[in-house]
Amino acid sequence: MAFQSMIGDHWDVEPMTVIESARRAAGLSQRRLAELARTQQSSVSEYESHRKSPTLEVVERLLEAADHELLVRPRVFFDRIEDRVVGAFWVPDRLWSVPMPQCLARVQVLKYIFDTDDHQVWDLSDPTERIGYFELVLVHGLPEMLLDSVDGVLLIQAWPHMVLPDVVREAWRPVIEAATRSQDRGPRDPGGLSARIADEIGMAWPPPAQSGRRRRR
Repeated sequence: MAFQSMIGDHWDVEPMTVIESARRAAGLSQRRLAELARTQQSSVSEYESHRKSPTLEVVERLLEAADHELLVRPRVFFDRIEDRVVGAFWVPDRLWSVPMPQCLARVQVLKYIFDTDDHQVWDLSDPTERIGYFELVLVHGLPEMLLDSVDGVLLIQAWPHMVLPDVVREAWRPVIEAATRSQDRGPRDPGGLSARIADEIGMAWPPPAQSGRRRRR
């Protein structure tokens, strides 16, 4: 494919900083973010371009000004797979989440990346268009594109309806199956609320495992 020869044999796109991601999601300019955070626009520019490293305190202040917060989540690693017919494509070691509203946004891709006739636009809120986009980005997209536009839950929903080259489907299959496999772990305590309330009233949490479920009458 022409685009593959243009980018070479490796992916070296520097990822967006959390500051830039939050600023863009909030629809703010660098100048406006700097005003809200009471700092200089030049500093925001240096942080986003990796020319200067902010302290954690500065990062949190800038994110708060953009109505965002830092979260801890597992890193996603990609393997580059080579196929004589399909070419090179990327496969992650796990699925991930894309926050609202980005996961249902309209996206546009340079025609040379997907080898389409024009710089096509897909509305990810439309299930049919979302499937069509996923079919292309799983085969031709770079890791940064995948991370920014392919939500794991939406991909799982689309998976049975997607038409993919066999080599791509087989490479992604373990990732999909790992994400949908029933887990042997105990039930989660959403937000830790049950544990906190149980502690306040002197109740053991989690409750002792029951030997069997009661039958409904």
